[in-house]
Amino acid sequence: MADDDRSVGTSVRVFCSHCALGTAGKIEGTLTVNDVDDYGYLNEQTLLQLVRCSHCDKGLLVADWNGGRGWEKDQTTTLWPSAPSKLSHLVPDRLRHAYEEARLCFSAKAYAATVVMVRRMLEGVCAEQGTTAKILMKALEELRDNGKIEGRLFDWAQALRVLGNQGAHFTDAEVSREDAEDALALGEALLDYIYVLAVRYEEFAKRRHLNIAPSGGTQAS
Repeated sequence: MADDDRSVGTSVRVFCSHCALGTAGKIEGTLTVNDVDDYGYLNEQTLLQLVRCSHCDKGLLVADWNGGRGWEKDQTTTLWPSAPSKLSHLVPDRLRHAYEEARLCFSAKAYAATVVMVRRMLEGVCAEQGTTAKILMKALEELRDNGKIEGRLFDWAQALRVLGNQGAHFTDAEVSREDAEDALALGEALLDYIYVLAVRYEEFAKRRHLNIAPSGGTQAS
């Protein structure tokens, strides 16, 4: 059986949101939807699949996208039921809601809207952290200067800001599915760092009687 076989009765790798596992599922039914441009040329195919999870035996609606290279192995996206948020309860509610809206946009294949919502989430992080700059680029620099984010995280945040700008403006530049998916992953990592890992480290440092430097590092004692 070929890796890209998506016929009824075959197995496909899925994320089961019932049991929160990446597992195999059996395809019970399929529906192919063609995206055709104004000239009648095929842009993309969407394959909707009704899949039975091999672990819990419950049904899932998953999708594959074929942009002309065939159905790619292990690239299914679970559309229903939606997966519960993996964000910690330590992340403020307003930021959790912004992130969830971005995820909903991604599920609807609204990739430009996804990255715009991730950018909006970045603005929310800056506001919640008490930055004073009105321009997002400057607000992120303020987070960096205050030791809230550093190094690669700052670079990620700026890249998400630029991508969000691209999605918000009406230009010929397309936002790809891969870019939108990466934006969600990087946005989640940023929230985890600021609201979960940083707090956990502070608790660890206090327990170990470490001196936390103003920049967020640890001073020798």
